[in-house]
Amino acid sequence: MKISTSKWFLIFIYLIISFPVCVFVGVVITHFLIEIVLFLIFGQPFYLYAIDFMKILKGSIVGGLIGAIGCWWIYYQGYKKNRNR
Repeated sequence: MKISTSKWFLIFIYLIISFPVCVFVGVVITHFLIEIVLFLIFGQPFYLYAIDFMKILKGSIVGGLIGAIGCWWIYYQGYKKNRNR
């Protein structure tokens, strides 16, 4: 099955958009769960405003872009290798 250039571009755009969003949501949820555990175990006050959303957003954009490009590249290389079989 041959995939057209426009389909590869759509896959690439989808990965570029979805990876940073998923990384951001994952990091915020993880930070929130850590705050809950620290509150329950150690009695540390729960500060929701202590989450630095801008730092998380910048990191998730950079990390998400690197991950998206890497996944797309691996997927494309596998496609090129198995295309003629």
